[in-house]
Amino acid sequence: MDLRRAAVSLREAAAQKNIEVRIRTGLPGNLQIFKNGAKLFDHKQTGTLPETNALLRLIEAAP
Repeated sequence: MDLRRAAVSLREAAAQKNIEVRIRTGLPGNLQIFKNGAKLFDHKQTGTLPETNALLRLIEAAP
């Protein structure tokens, strides 16, 4: 799955659960996820892209 499509899918999943999250896509290969101002995930740092459900669990677990 490409990063933009992953971002859209994750935004939709978070919205369905009423979770406020900020998802940034930018330069090619960049996807960052923030919740309450804290960075939870950075694709450039990890080099991987977990499935949407795994990212959603990460977001749900964050304070």
